[in-house]
Amino acid sequence: HTGIDHYLERTPSRFHVLSDGESPSVAEGFLWVFPEGDKRVSEIRIGPAGLRLLTGMYRAVAALAAMGNDLIIDDVVFDLRVLQEAANTLHTFNVLFVGVRCPFEVAAQREQERGDRFQGLVKAHYDLVHSHGVYDLDVDTSTLTAIECANQIKHRLQHGPAPDALRRLHDSLGSWKK
Repeated sequence: HTGIDHYLERTPSRFHVLSDGESPSVAEGFLWVFPEGDKRVSEIRIGPAGLRLLTGMYRAVAALAAMGNDLIIDDVVFDLRVLQEAANTLHTFNVLFVGVRCPFEVAAQREQERGDRFQGLVKAHYDLVHSHGVYDLDVDTSTLTAIECANQIKHRLQHGPAPDALRRLHDSLGSWKK
């Protein structure tokens, strides 16, 4: 099991820049935008080093998969460039691309109750994360328990058709070149 949090947690603090969105307006890693002194993040902008980090994450995952390892990748894809990189890197592997969803109100309440993330991430990313609409399977965590979601995923892997969402995304998004 790996994912975006494992990589972000291991970056130096200078990789994450807090800003009002104007000064500065970009960062090498990740620019966390808090408009007008608000305590809630309204946007995360991914700079060139941030994109390289996420590209490296997908390539590391691909290397592990190529060696026969089964993996669970926990990711929140809110940037088209990152989605393109994931599709370009992983579309030839047997990847079940699962959309983990719940209504906005439920996600916002969970964010507030967790207290271990910047407030506002749900609002900033909710519409972006699933905007591509292409998955092999969707699960709704507001109506299913974690075990029920896992069982749906397991059932789909064991009895469903071969996953093809990342191949379809790769074909529809085209090859992304730097």
